[in-house]
Formats: sequence, structure tokens, C-alpha cells
Amino acid sequence: METCRSKEPADQLICHIDSYLKDKDNQYAIALEGDWGSGKTRFIEEKLAEHLKDGEYELVRVSMFGIATADDLYERIVMALVHLSDKSMKTQSAAKMMGGALNGISRAFIKRTGLSLNLAVEIQSVACLMLRKKHFLVFDDVERRSEHGDDLALFGTMNDLIERLGMKVMLVSNAWGGSDGQPLRAFDRDVREKLIWKVYSFRPFPSALAKEILMGDCRPSEDLDMYGAILAGVKASGCVNARAMIRAHELIGRICSLEVVQDTGIAPQNRFNALRDAVHFALLTSMGSAPDMPKNDAPAELLSPKALEYERGVALYEQYSDFSVIGRAFDPSGEVTKDDLEQGFKAYIGKRYPSNCDTLEIREIAKEMRGAYALDDDDVDALAQHYFNLVSRGHYSVDCLHDVFDVYYLLSDLEWECPFSQDDFIEYCKKVIDADPDKAIEHLSGPVFYTDERRERRELAEVLKRYAQTELNKRMSTQLMISERAEELTGRELARRLNDAVKRDVKVLVNATPRVIVETFCREDASNQEALRMFFVHLNNVQIPGGAPSAALVEWILEIKNALKETNVETKTGAMRRCWFLRNLEELESRFGHSRQE
Repeated sequence: METCRSKEPADQLICHIDSYLKDKDNQYAIALEGDWGSGKTRFIEEKLAEHLKDGEYELVRVSMFGIATADDLYERIVMALVHLSDKSMKTQSAAKMMGGALNGISRAFIKRTGLSLNLAVEIQSVACLMLRKKHFLVFDDVERRSEHGDDLALFGTMNDLIERLGMKVMLVSNAWGGSDGQPLRAFDRDVREKLIWKVYSFRPFPSALAKEILMGDCRPSEDLDMYGAILAGVKASGCVNARAMIRAHELIGRICSLEVVQDTGIAPQNRFNALRDAVHFALLTSMGSAPDMPKNDAPAELLSPKALEYERGVALYEQYSDFSVIGRAFDPSGEVTKDDLEQGFKAYIGKRYPSNCDTLEIREIAKEMRGAYALDDDDVDALAQHYFNLVSRGHYSVDCLHDVFDVYYLLSDLEWECPFSQDDFIEYCKKVIDADPDKAIEHLSGPVFYTDERRERRELAEVLKRYAQTELNKRMSTQLMISERAEELTGRELARRLNDAVKRDVKVLVNATPRVIVETFCREDASNQEALRMFFVHLNNVQIPGGAPSAALVEWILEIKNALKETNVETKTGAMRRCWFLRNLEELESRFGHSRQE
């Protein structure tokens, strides 16, 4: 038995089953129980059958799904024997001959007496004639037999096979021991006392299941540990369900074959982490446990397991949302193409694991710190010191701001000594925002900040968002100050710049010189003139903050209109578009002027 303990669960089971099959002195059955979908049938039909193939015994799997009587059981045994693979050709011929002989006897008996032989006796006789001592009977799906079946007859038949014919029998069930929380049927308890001597649990290692199911089609990579990433994703999901892995297998195989996974221009660790997350999310979705935004009905005490678990749930939901193509791939109403997966994977890496080492390291620190209740002080101190250094450098991506906040306030709650003040912390965050104020506004406006129950974190996020908005407006204003080389700007490009500015703050439009706008319109071809004019058409529908435009914006519209009146367009269609443009500007002037009067 010592040799069994040193092996993986599946190998241990085979070792125990071997010991049972070698026991010629005792007549009893054994049982195997395991969670639904854990791969029991797969283990029986592939590993166990393969192991027994060249030995003394031949495995005969009989499903008890839906059977109710001993007749049903004998019929299933016969059918299982008849359908054995290539070795069973002689058995099939024998079965046909025996069946034909019994049918002949039955017809002769009916002809002489007018009475019919008991068909159950016929099928039972066939089964007993076909069974040999070499057959190892495995009754699968025991708990799925008919609810109204004759348990006494069913298990009495098994007992008869064991004691009268000397057969080796194993019963396989999802919940033989009531592991699913459902009470055992009364007869199961009685059967267990007499028929079954030993019950073995089937709990395979996730790594073993992943190796068997998920890794067969992986495209090898020169610089990326594909197998390691898949195993890390399996571990993160906690999946020990073979059926869930089988459902996710095709999608995971497609993801592993993506060009972006092989792209050496992206840091291997970033690709590793993204692949790990993809496997994690695919398995969660396959198990029916796709992350949702957790509910937090009552504020939990700071640093309590509930509060930290809530933070983990929020972080997981955000990650899953960033990789939305995974969820769509399991939606039966939609179809995800290879290009969808490529773009989704690239976008996820770009947001979660950009090629910036500081970003990657901060995310890993945040992940570790969310489980701070399981760490010692020395572990937290090492993480804290590294975190303080990364934050003060300010080289991480703005997408990390939530993680930066989480660790900062968690360390504060733990009363960890911080080498810089909160004002310094704000300045470090501003340095990061300076690199991409547009993305910073988007990130700081997300639900993870404005739904945060901690007022100081919401207020700090609002301070940083206002700073990002101010910086973006400055850049937009600079971008619209076009005068020196205005001839290089097309009407379409100018319209794009004006439109980008409006999306952020309509007030910055006044930085675009009216003369440049009019000159650009007059020298352009039809499509560029229309692109520029249509911007002003759509401007009429823009919601003005506070409801009323500034005096400067009204004056800006008037200056463009007056400058356009003083020009001429040589082409007839151009002159027509100029008239339309003037009319659009007059409508804007009327609307904005009326709004200011109100």
C-alpha cells in the first residue's frame, strides 16, 4: 500500500483496484464516488481500461442510467458484452448463436404448449453464459437508476453475480456517500453494509486533468511556458470538473494558437499572465461561475475577511469585463472569430499587462496584498517597500491607479509606515496621469471609483480626475491653436480635432482660430468641406454643461460666420455648400444666443 500513497490520485485508484482484483479469497464489491463532472467515466473508459487491457481482467462498463429492474440490468450487461471492441468478435458471434438458440427453444415451447418462456430467464441465461471470470463489471451512474426501480432485485442481482459467479464488481456514483448534500436512498445504506466493503473517493489533481484534456493541441512557443500558463489558469479557477474542461477545451486551444500569444514583441511574462487569465476565465464561464459584480449590502469592517473578499470580487469582475470576448465565446447566440480573439487578447494585454515592468509588478503586489490576512509581517514589509519605490517612480500605467489606491489605503489601515506624505502620493499619481490624461479620465470615471464606499478614496479619485481633465483641456487647446501651417491641415482632420475637443470640453473650441477654419473650408474639395460643415451641424445637438454656452463660444461662432461671409468659393457646388455652412452657423448663433438670454 505504501507504493499507492506516492502516486497521483488516478494512479492510487488503479493500485487499489489492482489489489481488489488480486483478492481471490473474499467475495465483495467496491465503490467509487466523486463529484459530478470530475471525470469518473473518463477515468474508467480510458485510464482503467487501458491499464487492464493486457492483464488478467477485461473491463465491462454498464451504465445504470434509468434502469428499474433486474431484467434491465441483465440486458445492459449483455449489450455491454456484445459491444466490446475488437476482442469481442467471437463473443458477438456466440451471443448471436445463443440468442438464436434461445429464441428457437422459445418458439418450439410456444408451439407445443401455447405458453411463452419467461424472457427474463432468457436474458439472464445469456448474460450468465457470456460472463467469464476475466470480466470486471463496473456499474456506472448508480445514483441515476430509476427512482421507482426495484432496488432489492437490482442489488440482489449484483450480489448474485459476486457470490454465485465469483465476479469482480465496482459501483460508481456521483454521491454514493451523500456528497452532494442529498440524503442517501434507504436501500443504498443497506447495500453498503453487505455488498460494498470499500469506498474510494475520486478526486483527481487539477494538473492531471489539465494535462489530459487541455494541453494536447497547444502550439509550442520558443519563449513562453504555455503549459505553465494553462496550469496556472486551472489553479486560479479551482476547476476539478472534467466536463467543464472539455467544454472549454476548444476555446482554450484557439486562444493558444493566436499569433499574439507568440508575439515576441510583447514581454513573455505579460503574455503568460494574459494566457493564464484567459484559461481562468474560460473555465469559470464553462463551470457556470462567470464573475459578477459582487453585492455589498452592508459595509464590512475594514480589513475583515468579508471586506477583503469583496475587493477581490470587484477586481476579478473588472478583469473579466476587460476580457469580454471570453464570455461571448460561450454565448450560443453569437460567434467569435479568430480575429475577435486576436483583438480581444491584444486589448487585454494592453490594458492589464502592458510592456511596462512597473505596471506588471504593481498588479502582482496588489494581488498579493488583497490576501494580506494570510501573510506575515515580513512578507507584507517586502511588498510594501517595493510598492513605495514603484509608486514614487511613477512609471506605471494609469490603468493601475485602482490597484495603487488599494495598496496605499490597505497599508494605511495596517498602520504601515509610509516614506512619503499624502500630498507626495497625489503628485506621484499626477505624474502618471500626465502620460495619458485621456485614459486617466476614463479609468477614474469607472464604477470601481465612484461606487467606492470609502469617502477619502472617492475624493482623491475626483481630485485626480479634475487634474486629468484640466491637463487634457490644455492639450486640446494647444492642438486647436493652428495658425502657422494651417495649409497642411485638411477639412476632415480639422473636423476630427474639433470633435475630439467637444467630447472633453466644448469650451476649448474657442482656441481654434475662426480664420483658419474658414480658410480650410474654402480651399478644400467637396468631401473635406462637408466633413468640416457637418461638425457644425452636429454641434447644434451638443449638450452644453450648465445649459448655457459661454459668451466666448457665442462670439466664436459669430466670428466664423462673419469671416465666411467675406469669402467667395469659385465652384458652383462649393458656393452651394458655403451657403449651407452659413445657414448652419446662423442656426448655432441663434440657438446659443437664445440659451444665454434664458
